[in-house]
Amino acid sequence: MQDPNRFLGSLLILLGVLGLALGVVLARFPAAARSALQTFPRSKWPAWLLTAACLFWVAWVVQHAALGRFEGLKPFVPVAALALFAGMVWLLDELLAPRALGGLLLLVANPMLSGVRWADSAWRYAIVLLAYAAVLAGCALVLHPWIFRRACERWLPTDAAVRRSGWVKLIGGALFTAIGLWQLR
Repeated sequence: MQDPNRFLGSLLILLGVLGLALGVVLARFPAAARSALQTFPRSKWPAWLLTAACLFWVAWVVQHAALGRFEGLKPFVPVAALALFAGMVWLLDELLAPRALGGLLLLVANPMLSGVRWADSAWRYAIVLLAYAAVLAGCALVLHPWIFRRACERWLPTDAAVRRSGWVKLIGGALFTAIGLWQLR
């Protein structure tokens, strides 16, 4: 098993780099970012890719879980995942992208929490807070996918607001990267 303190530092760096990348995009290209955020809820390809990622992840978890008396059903998991994917993109295509994003946020919280559980740094609480925020956001998006559009309309109504949020992401990303590097020293 990996050292939890090393995992914490690596995760902080990863989140910091992702924040820096998103911040650069938001600060440098606010109009394009705003347009992409407005079209995301009804976008077909991002919805399909996010749904496929979620279903692959869930199928992998089920395939590697101890299922007890249902162990005999494991060979059917890949077929069931493909059938479920086809059914979701055919029958649940309305606002599928934010729903799938919510599902991904729900899934990503588990490895974050499991990885930092035994870290002996106070910075693990930052990851815990982010993981629980991801769970809350994921639940909200899965249950009420229109929240994505409303949040974008409220928090990013103009290019200047998108640019400001990009600078906030840049500062947060730089802070997380620095903390992660300090954690790994």
